[in-house]
Amino acid sequence: MGEVAAREYTDPVVAASTGTDWRGLITPEVREQYRRDGVIFLRQALHPEWLLLIELGLQRILSNSAQTKHKFFQGESGEFIETVRNFEHSFELQRLMYDSPIADMMSVLLGSERIWLYSDEFFLKEGLGKRTPWHQDMPYWPLEGEQIASMWISLDPLPREQCLEMIPGSHRTTRYDGFSPRDVSVDPTLPYYGEDLPPLPNIEAERDKWNITAFDIEPGDVILLHPGVLHGGGWTPEGGRRRTITIRCYGEDVVYAKRPASRPTVPLTPGLSLQLKPGEPLRSAWYPQLRPLPAHQIAR
Repeated sequence: MGEVAAREYTDPVVAASTGTDWRGLITPEVREQYRRDGVIFLRQALHPEWLLLIELGLQRILSNSAQTKHKFFQGESGEFIETVRNFEHSFELQRLMYDSPIADMMSVLLGSERIWLYSDEFFLKEGLGKRTPWHQDMPYWPLEGEQIASMWISLDPLPREQCLEMIPGSHRTTRYDGFSPRDVSVDPTLPYYGEDLPPLPNIEAERDKWNITAFDIEPGDVILLHPGVLHGGGWTPEGGRRRTITIRCYGEDVVYAKRPASRPTVPLTPGLSLQLKPGEPLRSAWYPQLRPLPAHQIAR
């Protein structure tokens, strides 16, 4: 797989905006490369005020005792925090989703007039932070479809070795089992479900065999990533800081899909399997519609 990827896939698109207008960034060529490689890098696609909203949202989430803070490598050197589904707990993130051009960018990229929020996720690494293990997101999520993307945003400048790392084109090859978060200290390839899907390869141990891509990041840059692409988060050094958010959106062709019953899908969504049958459109109050803008969000 790694050798094939190295020959077949080109470098992801790197485009830069002019001022605050993102519209010229997502060209037909960009859309085609997203379909083929599942990875797009856009420089300065977000205005600093949208980044300020994200930062204020993060501050609110960290000070909110009701929001669960998941810890990777808990109690070890390199521990870091992840929080998921922050939209419901932060007015700032709600305004980001409805008011910023993020959903509009997703609409153009995915070719879908209607856009829904699947989830958002903060990752906070301060001081020495271990890398997030290699994985694909799709095995964890109860859905299937082509019109789906994640936008990865960093509030801090990062050199490429501390950035998100990806393997372009891997969303079109093997779908692997997820890693088991509670076992990452033992083995980051131990399976999440342990049935149906093949286990993850040890990419980190054989990096030279894989077509790994990463970027030097400045605040305002974004990475658009298909959730079927193999990816993993970079480490941070002593004294470093890496505050990132991933925003996951989907379009009209995405449907509900079952996953193995041995573990719950992520994020935990009680009742969803009682509301929907496999193959039905993924419509639920769990997933707010962002575009077209709901009537109650339109300024009058």
